[in-house]
Amino acid sequence: MKTIALVLVASLCAAIGETILSYGMKRIGQPEMLSVGKVLGWLLTVVTNPYVLLGTAFGATFFLLYLTALSRADLSFVMPLTAASFIFAAALARFILSEQISWWRWVGTLVIVLGIAVVSMDGKQRTWQGQKENVSGEKTTVGASKGEAIAAPRGPGASEEKS
Repeated sequence: MKTIALVLVASLCAAIGETILSYGMKRIGQPEMLSVGKVLGWLLTVVTNPYVLLGTAFGATFFLLYLTALSRADLSFVMPLTAASFIFAAALARFILSEQISWWRWVGTLVIVLGIAVVSMDGKQRTWQGQKENVSGEKTTVGASKGEAIAAPRGPGASEEKS
């Protein structure tokens, strides 16, 4: 449950960041692609805009929380939950940015909510077992809790038992 809450907070940070970025970019406007100087001037305006900087900070916060969630659970569990940011973003776009959202977009958002519900019903957040190094360089085994049998990851560098 802690991982789900972590991912939901991360997703909210992503949606807030995207909302702030959208607000900032609408204030700046589109670049005029007439000359290199104008494009560079536009880029300077973008990277110094406080809304863009704040939105980027929320995006960085999302990323750090996302990394934490990935250290706790499988990608196939965490990634679908991040789609909650679509729900938050749609609500923020409607109520903060005053965007007119069609019922098609709301139906699509509802489909996303149903998908998140299905993924979150899976009780196993971690299905692999591996080793991690602690600060002193010692390796410890990590994986599913409560003594569940879990499979080792497959891929480059993964060793397989030979029969």
